[in-house]
Amino acid sequence: MEILNQLSSQKGDKTEIANRLVAEKCIANPKILAEIAIGLEEADKKLQSDCIEVFTIVAEVKPEFIVPYTENILPLLYNKETKTRWEAVHTLSFIADKIPDIIVSVLPALQSLIEKDKSTIVRDYAIGTVANYAKVSAETSEKSYEILKFALELWGEKHAKQVFKGFNNVLNNCPDYNAEINLLVQSYLTANKKVVATEAKKIVKRTEK
Repeated sequence: MEILNQLSSQKGDKTEIANRLVAEKCIANPKILAEIAIGLEEADKKLQSDCIEVFTIVAEVKPEFIVPYTENILPLLYNKETKTRWEAVHTLSFIADKIPDIIVSVLPALQSLIEKDKSTIVRDYAIGTVANYAKVSAETSEKSYEILKFALELWGEKHAKQVFKGFNNVLNNCPDYNAEINLLVQSYLTANKKVVATEAKKIVKRTEK
């Protein structure tokens, strides 16, 4: 499979430039993604990481191209390599609202990553995946809400930006949560992170209408 030989680790490229070039080829010709998907199962950990990074790059601009390969991505949530885990969950975050029936089946895994993963990046993308899943409907919002609350209680300001994104999606579908979410974000109006305080103010203003 020639395309796999063009990835960063195979070319001795210590940057992501080669992977981005491959991703551009995949966007131009989505059929190539089938070969990249095979690489996700390679024993070569660096190659595996390259392949899921390509998926992430493609998913950011063409999430619909990645949806058919969701089942290839899910095992990587449990991968021992931190970068592979974070690229896998980052990819899922881009397609979560397009695959609600699959995301619901991995909510326990996502909650486990949020609770236990040592990587801040992995946790952040896991919360982002739950937040985007909340977009779909009132039902997905309700399922997401408990996990988002859990993340906020556990990590506070550290991951509040992603949690608040999820809260906004919940409010779009379930306005009955207005009062409760208002109370939850009150203490973040004076957060040390300016972006968190700004988002908290927006939610408070929205929920006090």
